[in-house]
Amino acid sequence: MINIACIFVLYVAYKFYEYQKGKQLLDKLSNRYVFITGCDTGFGNELARLLDRQGVPVIAGCLTEKGSANLKKQASSRLHVVLLDVTDQTSIRNAVESVKQILQKSAGITGASASI
Repeated sequence: MINIACIFVLYVAYKFYEYQKGKQLLDKLSNRYVFITGCDTGFGNELARLLDRQGVPVIAGCLTEKGSANLKKQASSRLHVVLLDVTDQTSIRNAVESVKQILQKSAGITGASASI
């Protein structure tokens, strides 16, 4: 009987630890942006919406205007969408500039950054 009680207490303690660890990670992310590519549909879209619902500021890269518009409809104002074709250097440069603008407006970030 004691062994079962010990196992139960250890299980509850472990689950509480997992919960707190996940909560601490989200607390750290709530004042930082997460950039996700491939957000028109699928995994990228799901992740962007999940993090947005949990209060994490997200910058979502979408390939199409349609995907961008659909994601904006489903998300809060914390989520920013940039058009991005990861196979096109011009598109990447434009997305970098868009991200810089979002960060300057939202977080007051200035300073040197890497060039592409």
